[in-house]
Amino acid sequence: MSRRVLVVGAGPVGLGLAHGLHVRGAEVAVVERAPELTEVGWAISLTDRHHKALDQLGLPPGLWQRDLMVREYIFDAHTSVPVDTMPSYPGMLLERSVLQTRLLDPVRDLVRTGTTPAAVEDDGITVGVRFDDGTTGEYDAVIGADGVRSWIRLNVLGGPAPFDIGCTVMRFRLPNKIGVTFAARTTPVQGSRLAYFLIDGGKTLHCMVFINDPARRHRDTRLSALAERFAGLQGPLGYVVEAMRSDPDHLAVDIEQVTTTVWARGRVAIAGDAAHAMSPALGQGGGAGLEDAAVLSDLLTAPGLPVEQALSGYERLRRPAAQELQYRSFNAARDLVPPPLKALM
Repeated sequence: MSRRVLVVGAGPVGLGLAHGLHVRGAEVAVVERAPELTEVGWAISLTDRHHKALDQLGLPPGLWQRDLMVREYIFDAHTSVPVDTMPSYPGMLLERSVLQTRLLDPVRDLVRTGTTPAAVEDDGITVGVRFDDGTTGEYDAVIGADGVRSWIRLNVLGGPAPFDIGCTVMRFRLPNKIGVTFAARTTPVQGSRLAYFLIDGGKTLHCMVFINDPARRHRDTRLSALAERFAGLQGPLGYVVEAMRSDPDHLAVDIEQVTTTVWARGRVAIAGDAAHAMSPALGQGGGAGLEDAAVLSDLLTAPGLPVEQALSGYERLRRPAAQELQYRSFNAARDLVPPPLKALM
C-alpha cells in the first residue's frame, strides 16, 4: 500500500514536494488556505544545487525560462559614481509565478484550495486531520509547507512565531527601455537602498527598495515618496527613480524570519519558509525549500523506512544547512541597509 501524505500549502515548496512524492508512488493530497492560487510577481534565484533538487523532484529545470545572474555595479547614491562591482553570480533567475505555474500543472488534481487544517492528532500509527470545512482525513505523514506563519509549526510542533527584523522590501518591475545589460544597486541613503536585476531575458528590470526603519512599517508607503530619497541619481538607477515617481504597481513586505529547533515530531514535519523563512537579500529561501522537498521525497518513500525515522533524518540532514543560510541571509540584509536591525534569534 502506498504511503498517504498530506502537504499543507501549495506554494512552490509544497507543489514540488507533492510532485516528488507522487512520481515515487505516494498517495498525496495538498490543501491550500487561499481560495485560489494566484501568481506572485517576484523572482527566485536558483543555483546548480537547486536545479539538482528540481531534477530530483522529477521536474527538470529546463522546463522554464531562466536568466543568468549578471554582473552588478554599486553606485554612490549621492554622486552616481560607480564605486564597486560584484562578480557574476553562479546561478539563474526566474519569475516565481512561472515556477509556481509549472510546478502546479502536473499535480493540479491533487490540490484542494480554500481549506486548511483545524486540528491534527498524531496517534503514532496515523495522523488524523480535521479541516476547517468540516471534512476529515487520515494520513501516514503530514508536512507543513505553509509559509512563514505556518499553522503546522505554531499549532502542532509548538514552534515560535516569526519575528520582524526591522526591514521592509518593496518590489516592482519595469520594462528595460534603456537597454541596460547589468544589475545595479546604490549605496545606503536615509536607511534605504535601491537595486534592480535583469529578468525575462533582459527585457525587464526587477526592482527593489530595501528600507531599514524598525520604528515604522512601509507597506503603505508610496514609491513616489521613496523616490525623493534617491533624487539626483543618474544612469540606469536614475531611470528607475524616475519611474518610481509615477507609483508603479508594487509589492511591499516586512521581512520576517523564523528560527526553530523543531522541524519534525513523530509523523509531522515542516519545510520551506515554515521551517526557515529568511531575508530575501540572498534570494536563496525558495531554493532551500526545494532542497527540503527533494530530501523529504526520497526519505518518505524509502522502502521499509518508518515515517518517524524518515522525518527525523530529514531534520538532521537539512536543518544545519538551512539555518547557516539564514544567518548569511540576515547578514546580507544588514549589509544592504546598515544597522540597526533586530538581532537574529
